[in-house]
Amino acid sequence: MATYTNFQALLQVGGGGGGGDLATVLGAGNTTGGSDIEFSSGDGIVSTATVGGAGFDLEIRGSDGDVGFLGGNLDLYPGTGGLGDGTINLNGDVTITGALSVSNLITGTGSPETVTVAGVSSIFQRTDGGAGNSVYFKASGAGNTGWVPAGPPVFEAFVAVGVATFVTARAVFDDPVALGVENIAVFWNGVLQREGGLDDYTVAFNPASATVTLTSVPPPGDFVTIRYLPE
Repeated sequence: MATYTNFQALLQVGGGGGGGDLATVLGAGNTTGGSDIEFSSGDGIVSTATVGGAGFDLEIRGSDGDVGFLGGNLDLYPGTGGLGDGTINLNGDVTITGALSVSNLITGTGSPETVTVAGVSSIFQRTDGGAGNSVYFKASGAGNTGWVPAGPPVFEAFVAVGVATFVTARAVFDDPVALGVENIAVFWNGVLQREGGLDDYTVAFNPASATVTLTSVPPPGDFVTIRYLPE
């Protein structure tokens, strides 16, 4: 292992070429195994260019794994200190092409309800979501329940044809842990209806939709609008 003090390990200067790779600069014997290079102070690895020249890319990769083995991780650990711990600073735009998983910021597909474990205030970014359910927040619990779509609610409009039943085009969030979220509302000719067995309508939640049944049949031509949070 090579240890360098107050040393810039790799300094490339020029307008588009000239700097050697790290193996050449450091010499043989310092490019394999764990912890090959340590920096006790100063800049670690620097890639620069002269004024007017093209910048150099700096790419750091974990090693590939053979068949039957995992590829190498790329881990960044800021140091600890008596006056405070170090931080990881990213100055400039950041592009992420894979899934992002931070302790309270999670990316995935499908609804996180009953699937994804997280703490309260966590955020789930649903890559296959649509209007109203592309982002969820964790409203309660430490397990895999308590996720709520961030919204906004979607609206579906129907023209009555002499039946009391209306089916939404998407699954509706049914508030399984009774968080008090306003997940669905029904309007008949613009008038808000009351939900419940003894009121104006009832709701049956299905895997891919919700069925709203009014207690009275709207005359043909009347307008029924359903506002809901999609699951």
